[in-house]
Amino acid sequence: MRTIYSAALLAVALLSLAACRPTESEAQRRQEANTPAGKLGQAAHKAAVEVDKAGRAVGRQLDKAAHDAREGWKEDARRDTGKK
Repeated sequence: MRTIYSAALLAVALLSLAACRPTESEAQRRQEANTPAGKLGQAAHKAAVEVDKAGRAVGRQLDKAAHDAREGWKEDARRDTGKK
């Protein structure tokens, strides 16, 4: 009984929060985007996207370097076992 009551209370709270959010018109969004803060936000978002792309590229390069290093170690191990 207590679990059902808690679940119902949680559902009502979530629905009321979803219904109370402010709605902006498209005109308001465009107007806010043209303010200095809006332009700064757009620039920050663009920079974050570029940093993410660069980070992914560096990650791929590091993965390739690690793969090459492992292959080199395996080859050295094979040569060492062949000499003995």
